[in-house]
Amino acid sequence: MRSVVMADTADATRPHDVRDPAAFLQLMQLEREAVRIFLNQPLFVPGLLQVPGYAKEMIGRVAGLEPDSVELAERVEVRAGRVEAFHQRLQGPNPPEIWVAIDEGVVRRTVGGPDVMREQLAYLAAVAKFDTVHLAVIPFGYGAHAGLGGSFEVHEPASGDAAVFFEGAHADYIVGADPEVARRHRAAVQHMVASGVDARPLLEQLAGAL
Repeated sequence: MRSVVMADTADATRPHDVRDPAAFLQLMQLEREAVRIFLNQPLFVPGLLQVPGYAKEMIGRVAGLEPDSVELAERVEVRAGRVEAFHQRLQGPNPPEIWVAIDEGVVRRTVGGPDVMREQLAYLAAVAKFDTVHLAVIPFGYGAHAGLGGSFEVHEPASGDAAVFFEGAHADYIVGADPEVARRHRAAVQHMVASGVDARPLLEQLAGAL
């Protein structure tokens, strides 16, 4: 049975960095427990891989927050904490297996200015060096692909059902207890990663050109 999984909203007033506080709480749990994660992002760098300057620009623009607003600072801090926790997992004794498909437009769009984007590209290239990370850029020449339908993440725990997090223009939600939805989106990311270009040379080239 398909179900939309939402967290207990008792802590929904905590600072968060996605649109729906309840979905954010569920997402935090998924990120801590998943042993395999599949990320598709046709528009911007996945949140788990964003440097602070990039996160500030993206969150501020999308949420319509002023650069000096307290809310923006809190949300960027929360995202930076998520990124750090994820990076520590990658460096740990039992790192999760990660598949990441990013559209070429994501790495060519200069978000936050040249310095911020250079740092972002360098970080992506560094993450791509981990043995458990499979990061590919889907080139413009590939044409239409499954990832263009929107941003999503598949989180698979060691046991139990996988969950799919969808990030939309107006709402975020998580679908759990639907193996077919998880299988379809997992397969889409794996296919795109297999079909894309090795990210590191392109990322290093673009960073050097900024």
